[in-house]
Amino acid sequence: MLRSTFWRGIVSSGRCVRREQALGRRLASSANASNRIVTVERELPDPFAGKKQNRAYFVTYGAAITLVCIFIFNYEKTRSPLTNSVMYYIRRSSNASSFLGENINFRDSWPWISGQLNTASGDVDISFAVKGSKNTATLYLKASRESKFHPFKIHHFYLEPHSPDSGKIDLLNDPSIDFAL
Repeated sequence: MLRSTFWRGIVSSGRCVRREQALGRRLASSANASNRIVTVERELPDPFAGKKQNRAYFVTYGAAITLVCIFIFNYEKTRSPLTNSVMYYIRRSSNASSFLGENINFRDSWPWISGQLNTASGDVDISFAVKGSKNTATLYLKASRESKFHPFKIHHFYLEPHSPDSGKIDLLNDPSIDFAL
């Protein structure tokens, strides 16, 4: 028992001595390294060599970012409380359901909402395509308000059918719903 403890102490102290020697060598070599002259052994690359390629990358990147922003802003319009309210009322409208049929929804899985939808400033002028089980149409809504403390004044709210034989369907005169924003 005593022997093993004794030998462990000697071995561990030997390790400490070796570590100190290695550290001293490193410090000495780093002192020599600071006196060395640094030279570049190769030609540096020309930053203007790929000018056309860099421009193409920049234009492609700019176009991609612009398209992504456009789709993000349109997605915000589709998820707006005002758009959800419009879809709620059109689904309950007897005039709309008599023309479009049941299951009224956006025409496309990724709907495109055209126009201005700025509820903070009180300007709404949007249009988007809707479909039902029978027909498709484009919904138009234009409304404005003086300030955020006033309700919206609706200028028009109607469906314009995609079929040429049908006229526009005014949703403001629908007795089955009382539409207000």
